[in-house]
Amino acid sequence: MSVASLRAELQQAPELFENVLARFFQENTERYAYGDLFEPLYLDITEFVTRRGKRIRPMLMLGSYRVFGGDRPFADHSLLRAALSLELLHSFILIHDDVIDQSERRRRLPTFHKLVEERLGKLQGAARVGENVALVVGDILFAMAVDTLRATDFHPAQRDTALSHFLRYISDTGAGEVYDILLGTRDIARVEESDIMRMYTLKTTRYTFEAPLVLGALLAGVDDDHLRELAELIEPVGLAFQIQNDLIEYHQFKGVDRLRQTDILEGKKTLLLRVAFDQLSDVDRSFLQLCLSTRTSNDASVSKIEQLIDKSGAVVLLTQRMEDLFQKSETALENSSFTPEQRDGLREAFALVKQQTQHTGTQ
Repeated sequence: MSVASLRAELQQAPELFENVLARFFQENTERYAYGDLFEPLYLDITEFVTRRGKRIRPMLMLGSYRVFGGDRPFADHSLLRAALSLELLHSFILIHDDVIDQSERRRRLPTFHKLVEERLGKLQGAARVGENVALVVGDILFAMAVDTLRATDFHPAQRDTALSHFLRYISDTGAGEVYDILLGTRDIARVEESDIMRMYTLKTTRYTFEAPLVLGALLAGVDDDHLRELAELIEPVGLAFQIQNDLIEYHQFKGVDRLRQTDILEGKKTLLLRVAFDQLSDVDRSFLQLCLSTRTSNDASVSKIEQLIDKSGAVVLLTQRMEDLFQKSETALENSSFTPEQRDGLREAFALVKQQTQHTGTQ
């Protein structure tokens, strides 16, 4: 199909998706009617998942399905439910990630564990209970995601293959989260750039970019060789977007509220920090290590980290690396075995995501 036709369909897709997302929770009210204790939690789950977001993953899946010849209309119930499974998976990951990071806000509203804590009022231990409940609710959303994909009416063999890929992407994301947690315990001098890149690939690239594009192509009937080729050319795109996300967060970090929660203040070992460390003198490296080891964030340590990152030139270096990765992916796409129409369609999908994420990241 032409890029213009794809663009027109994708412009209509968000409204179709939001409608099916709202109906999903209405239709499943009875299925999850576990009594008075659970009822307010179900309302919170509904509110959390249906919060307005970019819907990058479902939109990429729908776009990929059409690019690779899928003939179901975007209004098709099972096609939308397959896309919905990715958004449910995303919510599961966000809820667990927010507990791990002790985050308080998500899409400008309370994180799920904070919603539960607020419902408990002044109860002693409300924060711990909120986190515990959020972890279990995340598990429920994981089950919802798998069951939603399983219940679609695609050919059984096709659906089973999609489920197998889906579960593998979840495992990859979990492994990436483990890397993120454990790298956060290390001094920046002991964190290898290759480990950060592996963490980015597993935690973000796989389920944010590869999963929706591969699942969409798979459901459209693409063979295994082309699926592998698609996954290979997506990886540099995903890494480029993660670098872009780091740079966006750093610019926010440099804003008015520098003590707001960010990856840097949480002790996460980002590529920006590692590249900055590599570019600094021995004395400045020691200052950076000292600031990063400070348990309690204060304006002085935050200002010093900012000065050191700026001094290192890491932002400029990563901006260039990001552009190089986008170019690498473009070259791979141009040399791929996909048809000219498929290549144009993938470029359109990448452009759509780049436009949506260039100001506020990929969440």
